[in-house]
Amino acid sequence: MIGYIGTYTKENGKGIYRYELDTEKGEFKSVETAAETPNATYLDIQNDRIYAIKKGKTKGGIATYEIADFETGELRFIDDCLEEGGSGCHLMLTSDQNYLVDTVYGSGEVRLYEVDDRGVVTDRLDVFQIEGDGPHERQDGPHAHFVTETPDRQYLTAVDLGADKLVTLKIEEGRLEKVAECKVAPGSGPRHLVFNETGDFAFIFTELSNEVIGAAYADGVFTPEEVYSALPEDFDDHSQGAAIRKHPNRKFLYVSNRGHNSIAVFKVDEEGKKLERIQIEPTNGDWPRDFNITPDGAYLICAHERSHNLVLFDINEDGTLTRRESEAEVPEGVFVGFL
Repeated sequence: MIGYIGTYTKENGKGIYRYELDTEKGEFKSVETAAETPNATYLDIQNDRIYAIKKGKTKGGIATYEIADFETGELRFIDDCLEEGGSGCHLMLTSDQNYLVDTVYGSGEVRLYEVDDRGVVTDRLDVFQIEGDGPHERQDGPHAHFVTETPDRQYLTAVDLGADKLVTLKIEEGRLEKVAECKVAPGSGPRHLVFNETGDFAFIFTELSNEVIGAAYADGVFTPEEVYSALPEDFDDHSQGAAIRKHPNRKFLYVSNRGHNSIAVFKVDEEGKKLERIQIEPTNGDWPRDFNITPDGAYLICAHERSHNLVLFDINEDGTLTRRESEAEVPEGVFVGFL
C-alpha cells in the first residue's frame, strides 16, 4: 500500500513524503521524498491528483501534482496557484471537482479556488472572512482550521478555533456566501469534525479543551449536544486536540491528543449519535499531529510532528489499538493519507 505524508519544512522536512506499507507483514517497507515543496501541511488526494498547501515567501496557495505512476506513487508537479496572503492549514476539493477550498489559521479566512478541466487549481476566486474571538489566550481573533462539504453536498462547513464557531457557507456563482453559524462552548477551540454515516450528526474535536462535541445537523444548521473528554480524568497537564477520524465501518471514532501523546478511541452507538470512550492508547512519539486509518480498516498510522516518527497500530475487532513494532522516520509529519 502506497501513502503520503505532508510535512512542515521548518527544520528537516522536505514537504511531501511517499511511504510503502506491507499490509501482509504489518510493517513499513520504505519512506522517501516524493516532492520538495515548502510547508505541505495538508494534502487532498483525489484520483490521479494531489492538492497540497504551499507557502511562498510572501504568498500562499495550492500546488497541484499528478500521480504519474500508481505502482510507485511517483509525483509530477503540474502548477501552483499562489497569491498574496498566508498559507492554509487545511484544504478540500468539492465533490463536483470544480472548486478547491482552503482555510487560513492566522487570519481566519476561507478561500475559494477554481479548478480547471485538467483538475488543476488555477485561480483564487473569493475570500470569506470569519469574525469573532474567544476567552482563551490563543483566541485573539478568528483562526479557521478546517473546511469540509456537508453530506448533502449543499454546503461547506468551516471550523474556527479562535471564534469558537462553525460557519456554514454556500458557493454561489464563484463566491462564498454565509448560510448559518453555530457557536460552541467558549474557550473550547473547535478544530476538525466528521459526520456520521447518515449525515444528520457531526462530531467536532476541540483543540483547546480536548473534547468531542456531538452536534445534530440539518440543512446547514448544527445544534451542539453531548460533550466527551478525550483525556483521562486525572490528567491536568497541557494537551491539545489534533485529528479526528472515523473507522470505515463507522462503528468507531479516533482522536489524537498532542501533549498527552495519545489516541482516544470511542465506540459509536447504532444510531451514530452517541459515544463511549473505550481506550486511550499512547502513540509512542511526541505531538501526534495527524493519523489515518487504512481503507480496509486494519491499520492506523500516526505521524508525530516533534519526534519525527510514523507509528503503526493494529485495529482490533473491538476497535481498540495495539501498537506494532514497525516505525519509520519522517521529519515534521503533520498529514497522513493513502493512494
